[in-house]
Amino acid sequence: MSFRHSYLALPIALLAACGPAKTDQASKADEAPKGPVTIAIAPYAGGPLKVSNEGVGPINSSVAFDLATLKVLFPKAKVEQAFLHSGEGPALPIINVEQDSTPLAEVGKGDDGDIAYVRVEAGDARGPRDEQLLAKWGELGFTLDQCRAGEGREINMTICARPDAPQVSYVFGVPGWTKAGLPSEAALKAKGQLNALIWRPAEGAVVGAA
Repeated sequence: MSFRHSYLALPIALLAACGPAKTDQASKADEAPKGPVTIAIAPYAGGPLKVSNEGVGPINSSVAFDLATLKVLFPKAKVEQAFLHSGEGPALPIINVEQDSTPLAEVGKGDDGDIAYVRVEAGDARGPRDEQLLAKWGELGFTLDQCRAGEGREINMTICARPDAPQVSYVFGVPGWTKAGLPSEAALKAKGQLNALIWRPAEGAVVGAA
């Protein structure tokens, strides 16, 4: 079956009731039993994987960290649970998504069991303004005050974000840069290249398994 024009209906668990009712009719509606509601999400079939302030491809803030759900959202991909070993801390659970022998995304788990981040660093990924991986820092219109020095896993990297897409981090590498702090603007313009795009949801996921 082709998923190009099909949509996935995912149940949403409502976390809070609506605000105060303004009419009697609205009040009666609030008192009525509430069942699950659904949203339509188009599964990813192929092509450029869009990373925007709203999410990564079919993944948005309403999608939970759940293997079964992600397998439905990426029906043509190999979706597997794994663990990330980084630094001296405990191994962190992740879900890897791979399609056509290309890693599409790494999905990280937050402390509350929600999606903490989606990291894209291979394949035909497109940023909020259609930026592509390996693009040069100097070509993407960033200024130094929109960037910070990377830490932990992104040590020696430069992390930038646009004001109109604060949930997307652009991870730039400067070959040979091993110092603390940010490289100079001249170094970024000369050597900085986009190595990864990372999306983080503004709020926790509220969707259960498909």
